Amino acid sequence: MTLPNPAHVKYFAKTNFRNQHQLFGIKRSDMQYHCAIIGKTGSGKTNVLKSFILNDIENTSGFCLVDPHGDLIAEIFTSLSYEQQQKVYYLNFTDAELKLGYNPLRKVSYEKRSLVVSNILEVFEQIGGVKGWGPKLSHILRNCLLALLDFPGQINLSDVLRLLREKNYRQKVTKHIINDDVRDFFNSEFKNYNPKFDFVPIYNKIGGFLSHPSIRRVLIENKEYLSLRKIMDDGGILLINTAKGNIGTDASRLVGSLILTSLSSAAFSRIEIQKENREPFTLYLDEAEVYVNVSNIASMIEELRKMNFSVCLSFQHLSQLDLRLRDSLFANIGNLIVFRTSAKDAEYLTKELFKEFRPFTFGDLVTLPKYHIIVRLMIDGKPSIPFTATTIEYYQLR
Repeated sequence: MTLPNPAHVKYFAKTNFRNQHQLFGIKRSDMQYHCAIIGKTGSGKTNVLKSFILNDIENTSGFCLVDPHGDLIAEIFTSLSYEQQQKVYYLNFTDAELKLGYNPLRKVSYEKRSLVVSNILEVFEQIGGVKGWGPKLSHILRNCLLALLDFPGQINLSDVLRLLREKNYRQKVTKHIINDDVRDFFNSEFKNYNPKFDFVPIYNKIGGFLSHPSIRRVLIENKEYLSLRKIMDDGGILLINTAKGNIGTDASRLVGSLILTSLSSAAFSRIEIQKENREPFTLYLDEAEVYVNVSNIASMIEELRKMNFSVCLSFQHLSQLDLRLRDSLFANIGNLIVFRTSAKDAEYLTKELFKEFRPFTFGDLVTLPKYHIIVRLMIDGKPSIPFTATTIEYYQLR
């Protein structure tokens, strides 16, 4: 039997029903329905991610990999030729010599400013939690960010603190405010706040975030800025190591989530390009539960498909997701690859995602051997019946 060209299919497993070991994968056209990989640590999720990514590299298809540890990135990077490595954008938060910078406030069109600010606020609100963040802080920060985005000079997140603290800088910025409501905030409302009380939480949140040397280096000091839209349009490779072990979980979540919101904004900006001319681009998100709760990727995942932007999320624990977000997310994910799971995740999967296919039980999911999976795939735009399989290493395809 002749297999479809790997340029059109991302192979990653073989069927194991009645010893019929048929190699299969996900068609590139069906990857647009997105993919979720679920399984406990050590169950084999990384092999599937590697197979997908190496297939993209071989077929010069653009992608971004967000890795909170850097281990998978190291494996991918070493598999590249020297020529390929020179074309990679590697945003490594552990690299003291890094020259690349990322600025979520850079070159935001007027039409997109409210959306960008809302996305940034959502990230800070989720990280801050109910007790650490409130409507007043969001109101103040929203007006500060909108004022800065109207300013024609160079700006970054640290300028929020300058805007609150320095009268001269504030006067300089507010001269350029376009939005009437924002102008009224600074002309009438701002003077009623007590800086010693009302602004301190913002100083603490943003100042504390930017106090990490690696974060400050990338978001404030480095001027060789990434152009996420250009990377997408050129079919480029973007590797992001958010260094959870170096900068802490909250800082890693925050910077990763900010980048994800910028990626989605860049993807939506491709609306100006004819659909057939939008280069395919895939976001691979390892330990997705770290970021999905605090980024807007889940709410936009269905619309991203229209931009030829695919999302592949790898989860260790679905139970860490907000319940409404989890249900919304999986309602819009077509390709599901399940390894051995925790008891909580197995209960959800059997009751919700596999409920129409009783042959797969709670016990099946918690006892799957390593590299064994239950999959439900999109095939030519239609969902398959779930079936069992065994994953393979990418080199086994050769």
